[in-house]
Amino acid sequence: MRRALLAVLAAAVALAAPAVARASYQWPLKPFNRQHAIRGFFNDPREDFAGAEPSSSFHFGVDISAADGAPVYAVEAGRASRPPGALTVTTDGGRDFGYWHVDPVVEQGEHVEAGQLIGHVKFGWGHVHFAENLNGVYLNPLRPGALTPYTDTTSPTISAVTITRAGKPVDPAHVTGVVSLTCDAYDIPSIAPPAPWQDSRVTPALIRWRIYRLDGRPATRWKTAIDFRLGLLQNVLYNLVYAPGTRQNRAGRPGRYVFYLREGWSSARLPNGAYRLKVGAWDTRGNSAFGSLPFTIANPRR
Repeated sequence: MRRALLAVLAAAVALAAPAVARASYQWPLKPFNRQHAIRGFFNDPREDFAGAEPSSSFHFGVDISAADGAPVYAVEAGRASRPPGALTVTTDGGRDFGYWHVDPVVEQGEHVEAGQLIGHVKFGWGHVHFAENLNGVYLNPLRPGALTPYTDTTSPTISAVTITRAGKPVDPAHVTGVVSLTCDAYDIPSIAPPAPWQDSRVTPALIRWRIYRLDGRPATRWKTAIDFRLGLLQNVLYNLVYAPGTRQNRAGRPGRYVFYLREGWSSARLPNGAYRLKVGAWDTRGNSAFGSLPFTIANPRR
């Protein structure tokens, strides 16, 4: 199921690809030519309630820190619309730029120019949720060639690599049967957001893994666990991407991101013996970090 849905996403992104590669755009805050602090990344976990039921989703934009009442400006020229809770500007090329948590100062259908004032940050929000949509696909504004200028010199962190079963740790010295391979990983914003978000953690853009034999020879190919670099994942994938223990980034409480490398991995795929699970994490600018876990497969011999 996960592979099929990822294939659908890849096809949708492919339709958007020619325009994706086309043009960068400025920041929605002044100064336009300076990078601003971001406290929430694309595809970060979002946890809420739909009525009395818990609801989980992927974050479909980036949260740019801004003082309440701060002016917000259009990143590109286009036609304004005011759906509930948001302000969007649609360019002649068909890209929709969305601005959430903003009190608009432009009217429905009004033409706006790049750099024109379009609203102010609503009281109590302290940020602009900024999103880009093309051909029905939300795109990562932090991909190279999009929101400009943007640099990132911080490397992600892999704080743990684990093997679990039914959400509980498995002794890596004695791995048997079907297990899940997971890792705790995070990145930090290249510019620290203002308090109380100064300790914010965000998600890496790419996580891959591979298993090696004890002598260093590869036992598997590199496999991609998550790829947030370009398009938004569908919410039905949420529980196949984020493992138990994940929690959303909040004010004064940094997020924790536990990723499935592979849920339901059969240790019988490999002969009994000693191995090393290696995990790599990257951000959108190629900064990387690696972690590993030695483990031993000890399935009963038939």
